[in-house]
Parts: sequence; C-alpha cells; structure tokens
Amino acid sequence: MIELSYEQKEDIGFKYVRDLLEPVCPYGVKRLRAEGFYAPEQKEALERELENVALLRAALDEPECDIPNLRAALGGLKELSGTLDACENRALTEVELYELTAFCLRLRTLIPRAEALPCYDRLDGVRFESVDGALRILNPSGGDRLSFYIEDARTPALLEARERKRTLERLLRQDDADREALLARRQEAAKAEEDALTAIYAEMSEALRAELCALRACAASAGRLDAALSKALLARRFGCCRPSVGGDTLRLTGAVHPQLAAALEERGRRFTPIGIELARGVTVLTGANMGGKSVAMKTVVLNTALALSGCFVFCSSACVPLFDRIELINRDFSNAAEGLSSFGGEILRFNAAAENLRAGGLSFIAMDEFARGTNAREGAAIARAVVKYLSDKNAVTLLATHYDGTADFAVRHYQVKGLKDAEAGDDASGTGADRLRRLENAMDYGLVPVEPGTECPRHALRVCRMLGIEREILDFIASENAK
Repeated sequence: MIELSYEQKEDIGFKYVRDLLEPVCPYGVKRLRAEGFYAPEQKEALERELENVALLRAALDEPECDIPNLRAALGGLKELSGTLDACENRALTEVELYELTAFCLRLRTLIPRAEALPCYDRLDGVRFESVDGALRILNPSGGDRLSFYIEDARTPALLEARERKRTLERLLRQDDADREALLARRQEAAKAEEDALTAIYAEMSEALRAELCALRACAASAGRLDAALSKALLARRFGCCRPSVGGDTLRLTGAVHPQLAAALEERGRRFTPIGIELARGVTVLTGANMGGKSVAMKTVVLNTALALSGCFVFCSSACVPLFDRIELINRDFSNAAEGLSSFGGEILRFNAAAENLRAGGLSFIAMDEFARGTNAREGAAIARAVVKYLSDKNAVTLLATHYDGTADFAVRHYQVKGLKDAEAGDDASGTGADRLRRLENAMDYGLVPVEPGTECPRHALRVCRMLGIEREILDFIASENAK
C-alpha cells in the first residue's frame, strides 16, 4: 500500500497538482479526497478511472459538448449523504425534506446534461437513475419550482386542523372579547396541524426509503463524473498524457514538474523536460552541484505518484509499474527530540524501506543524495554499499548522488548534462541575482545515459567562480589541488 505523508506530497509537488483539480460538487471533492493510490490488485479499477479521464478529455474537444452548463448543474448539488442515511431509521424533518426536494430537482437538471455527453454510455461508474419516484413523494403537485408545502387536502387531519386554525385567526382579528380563550384554542389547532404534518413527514420518509438506492447512485455518479472531469480539464490545460500502467520498468519521456515549471516561467525561464528509464535494480543519477538532480528526481516521483492516483501525467509518454509502495528518502529527517541527526534519520528511513522489501511486492525507492550527512569518504562507501545491496532486490530504485563509484553496481547510470562549455564563462559581474541567472542559463538540465562508472562532473569550482566567491579562496583551492 502506497503511503506518502503530507510533507512528502507537498515536497514532490503532488499536493500542488491535486490542488489544481477543481471539483465543483461535494461528491466530487469527497471522491478525490478518498481516492488515494491504486494498489497492484486494483489495476482494473485504475484502468477504468484512466479510461474515464480519457473519454472526458476527448469530449472536451467536441463542439456540442456543453461542459460549463454541466459543471453548473453539478455545482448545484448539496451534500446530503447524512440526510439519506437518516432516512433509513427515522422520519425526516421539514428542512431535510425541503433540501431533498431541491437535490432531486437539481438532479433532474443535471441528468440530461450528463447523458448528452458523447461518451456517457462508456463512462464507468456514471449511471444516473430517475428521481421521478422521489419527486412524486416530495412534490406530488409536480412542477420544477423549488417549494415544499404540504397541501391542506393531503390528509383529513391536516385539512381539519388548518381550517380550524384559520377560523380562529380570523376571529382573533375581529373580536377582542374572549382573546385568551381564542388564543388557547388556536394553539390547540396549531398543535394538531403540527401533529398532522409530523405524521405526513413520517409517511413520506417511509415511502422515500424505496428511492434511497437510486438517490445514492445519483450522488455517487455525480462524484465520479465530477472527479474525472476535473482530471480531464487539468490534462487539457497542461497537455498531460495518459500513462500506461503495468510491467516492472518505469519509462518517462518529456517529463515536466509543473510547480517548478511555473516558478521558472515567472523568471522568464523554461523547464527542461527529462526522459528516463528505470528498470528493476538501481539507476544512479549524477550531476554537478545545482545541476538539477533533485529536480529530476522529484519530477520522476511526482509523475509516478500521479499515474497511480488515476491522473494523467505531465509527460509526452509514460509507462508506470503498479508499485506496492513508494519509498521516498529525500529530506532531512532529523529529530532533535530523539537526538537524531539528519544522517541518523536517513538511515532509519532506509531501514524501514529495506524491511518493507521483505514483505513482498514491487517497491519504488527514490533517494536523493543518500548519506550526504556524513563525511565524504564514509558517505561514498555507504552509498556504494546500498546500491550493491539493492541491485538484486524486487525494487526499482533511483539514487541521485555526487559520489564517484556509486554507479559501479547499477543497472543504469544517468547524468545531468550540466554546464555548457560555450556558455559557462567566468563572468562574476553584477548582483548576486545576475550571477545566478547567468549560471542557470549556462546549465543544461537534460539527462543523458552514460556508462556505469563514469565519473561525476567536476563543476563546483566553476560554479564558485561564476557566483563570485572571493578570489583568495579560489587561489587557496587551486594550491590545495596542485599538491
């Protein structure tokens, strides 16, 4: 079972993307919140959800498809699950019956708009049932105007109580002689009216129980349609693609991280799409400092998580295995209260991931700069040992690192292209923002496959020069390297 914490979802951009979904009815909101991630045994359910999104995405381009009015009808629905549940065991109140009448009238507006979708008959889990039976109980006089008034003639007891009350009210307006007696009799008539209405509400509620299944089916269909339509609208907005799910190799082409892409766009820059193939075993990703390793890793994890939550992905194409779990080791897990350093917390998180491997199933493990919290020599040895350990495990692992030799036991090795020689001069003029902009423009954040064992790029000194570090420090580094 895939479980990511709130902080992890926020860190990889998953929460950002899910917040971009805009369901308009409470049932759509509820479905998206409860959806979570699909497990391997839920492949058919995941495929059905992705097919719904695909069908609705295609429908959005049909000129006769009136999505705005469909969403307006969905948005008019109120959350009445509690009222439907209450109707099973007790008589509904006047307010509850009024709200249920409004719900049915809004469904009667929604249903033909949903059925007008060119893909309606092919949507899974979206089948609206007639609410005419419920409306005959709630609104026997018919009509589409929203009102809830029990007519006098509904029962003899109600007719008699209301006629008596009206007579007494007329006498109260005309005669003050016996006002107290008239008020007492009017109160008795009002109580009789209330008792008659209570009996009618109980009768209506009992009759409605036969319609609850249809009403719940309509609510569930509205939620399924609203959620899938929200995903389809997001896919159209960003040009997302439908992922293929299954197998044990993760392949992404043209993958983008939308949150980071939006941040770059604000600064007049463009996100470099990445392509990567991760087989069972360990794939190592290396690159220079500030070269984009962490961005690439978050892009891979985000799109993997989106695919397994029934969303289209920010890629030109994608094939995502049905992982049993996603293990994300990419943050400072320090806990001062427990006396843990970031390194200690990282090791404990890896121990948990290794223990989960023993439970069976296919894991996706993503580790960013693993063992960076200790000295470089020991950190490199630990990283290499972890790669060797995971090389024959039932896991697809992506390890981003700057340690040399880490890829010796890997099945694949990618590097971030890094600084482009023609553009990576030593100009350190201007403000810090000017220097950072020149550095970013000189970076190529694309990924390229290299032979395992290829040394990590050596760009740290050039980055220091471009960012304007003190000359005295650069001279000292040069003298140390010359020894």
